[in-house]
Amino acid sequence: MNKDEKVTLIQQMEHARQLMHDLYAEYGLGHACVLEQSMRLDELINQFNRMFQTRKQPHQVVDQIMINDDGVFSSSPHSFYAKL
Repeated sequence: MNKDEKVTLIQQMEHARQLMHDLYAEYGLGHACVLEQSMRLDELINQFNRMFQTRKQPHQVVDQIMINDDGVFSSSPHSFYAKL
């Protein structure tokens, strides 16, 4: 996977996280649409993690592409959940 594909996947993850947050704010945590969006986000995160499974060294957050809202580099795509 090249850098552009990684950036696109990260953008998809961020969009999915934001949509899940919006759905949560409107419907609450247990609503079916929130759970379905959570599963979509999980699949994107799994896709992201599979990109690095065969590497011997841990990834450096896709060469420091992914930045959280504070401007600090995130160490994991799972930190998206922490933004809820």
